[in-house]
Amino acid sequence: MGERSYKHGARLRVKVGASGVIGIKRSVQDGAVVISGTLSVDCGGVDLNALVAAELEAAAREIGVRGGIVGHIKAGVEVTSNSMISVTDELACVKTAPYGKARITLAAIVFLIDPGEAEAIIRKALGGIRSRNTTGET
Repeated sequence: MGERSYKHGARLRVKVGASGVIGIKRSVQDGAVVISGTLSVDCGGVDLNALVAAELEAAAREIGVRGGIVGHIKAGVEVTSNSMISVTDELACVKTAPYGKARITLAAIVFLIDPGEAEAIIRKALGGIRSRNTTGET
């Protein structure tokens, strides 16, 4: 478990989940539904940024269809990869593994929608990222 500190003094403990496991936390604050989510995946060779963007857009549309208003839905995508660099004689050769691991962290603030519905929509978006990442769809 890692810990992040922010300039206003708040600290957040971050637990890295097992690959493919969706983590969701939900709260209600001043009438807003606040949802944070995490997903760790093995990169499946797709454009992960485009995939995440498409799923967040779909979630925003679904929230609107259900009468909700999106304050924001944001995601961070952190990708790690592995490379090997070797020198035989004088020239370096770089080999990079075709796939790495990715961690997606998501924050959503939405209004005028049932908290359980909002959570289900965000969970569906993260599930879509997980399944489409595996199948190679973008």
